[in-house]
Amino acid sequence: MKIRFIGVVLAGIMVASTAAQAATLQVLPPPGATTINAAGDAPFDLSAETGLNPNTSPIYIFNSATVGAFGLSLSDAANLTFTYLGKDASFTNTFTTTGGAFSTGAANPSFSDDYLAGFVDFVLGSSGGGTATNNGAISSPLQFAIAALSDTSVIVLFDDGGQGTDFDDMAIRVDVSQVPLPPAVWLLLSAILGLVSFTRIRRGEASIA
Repeated sequence: MKIRFIGVVLAGIMVASTAAQAATLQVLPPPGATTINAAGDAPFDLSAETGLNPNTSPIYIFNSATVGAFGLSLSDAANLTFTYLGKDASFTNTFTTTGGAFSTGAANPSFSDDYLAGFVDFVLGSSGGGTATNNGAISSPLQFAIAALSDTSVIVLFDDGGQGTDFDDMAIRVDVSQVPLPPAVWLLLSAILGLVSFTRIRRGEASIA
């Protein structure tokens, strides 16, 4: 009987572990998307802050010509952490999402919030004018780019349309920091605990009898 219960508990833990690792970040570039090394006409000055080499890293560009369902998407509900990495800009630029915001004038180090599956809701803005929305309208000459570090981490690079196309006017890293367990997993774990408690009660009654 003990072996059976151990097997049930381990199965529940495995299900919970699988659910907790399910969410991934996906970059959905438009057809024929270019990369920074193909489009840049000014030096990329945030290599130290981002760890990126624009000549070798696959970095996809999103601009006013991007039409359709393209951008950064989350496969399942998860907690995302946004980290401000740096900037090289004279304009004051902003990154805003439902969980918080960054400004190149007074940047917070990081913030986290829960997000549902689908496109990550963020907007990039500039004191020079215009906004660039993930999976939405982008004001020319604003552009942003996304570098995929792994299936749970990306870097969003902003070009505010100022001097040169360099995508180093602001850099934000986005990480899947935690995946909330779905209700079905909580029900399974509750059932396991209830089964264990019921068995203990029956054993207690049997020993008294």
